[in-house]
Amino acid sequence: MRPHFTVGLAALLALFASDVLAADFAWQTIGADTYATVCAACHQQDGQGVPETFPPLAGHAPDIMARQGGREYLIRLVLYGMDGVITVNGKHFEGAMPPWGEALTDDQIAGALDHALTTWGNDKPGFQPIVPAEVAAARVNPMAATEVYALRQRTMPAEAAPTTPETLVSFTAEQAGRGQTAYRRACQDCHGFNLNDGEFGGAPLNGNYFSKHWGNGSAAALFGFLNTRMPPDRPGKLNPQTYADLTAFLLSKNGYQPGAAELPADPDALEHLSMKR
Repeated sequence: MRPHFTVGLAALLALFASDVLAADFAWQTIGADTYATVCAACHQQDGQGVPETFPPLAGHAPDIMARQGGREYLIRLVLYGMDGVITVNGKHFEGAMPPWGEALTDDQIAGALDHALTTWGNDKPGFQPIVPAEVAAARVNPMAATEVYALRQRTMPAEAAPTTPETLVSFTAEQAGRGQTAYRRACQDCHGFNLNDGEFGGAPLNGNYFSKHWGNGSAAALFGFLNTRMPPDRPGKLNPQTYADLTAFLLSKNGYQPGAAELPADPDALEHLSMKR
């Protein structure tokens, strides 16, 4: 059973601290720096996200903040991550938001949230910055990513829950072979021959890391990330078919079995192909 009294007291203390400490919390600088180094890779520097892959924050973050419980949800979203399908501006996004509670300090989390809530036209009159004390209070009772998703549904009840893709992702062995050739040419230096031992420290592309980041969503999320972020020295410069082939290769190296149909290079079609097993 959760210690509700403790959480309530911590929340009250955090709210009191927010009034006292907001003026002393230099969130503008720490928030911009944290967002640029941690958040922009997915949500982009302009807050527009990546179509079919990562949701926008521009125009959406203040909408959440204005809802009852929205402030608490945003803090826990960054702390503990979230698994589930969401709808933003009529578009569905299915994937996993990674937890940042262990990697970032309370100051960094509060600052990044404040940056997102006051940039790209998001600033609203009477804005009260989220302060580190509120983040510290939210750490009292850790939450699972699925619990954060349930919290979002309570906070944003008007969101229509889209139908989860039911068709398992498909690719051919030949396509995975083409993807392997492209991987050796464009990706291997960073991510390594074994997908987790690159010379320049690229993130692992197999095992638990891959499953955690991509295994709960649609193929559109992985394809979209590759298509907009890779290779780092020329992101988006490969043709769509090559990105689809690379996606097929990564799937083959993560235990997905080839079939009779190639993985399409169309983001709309990929959105209906599930990577859940």
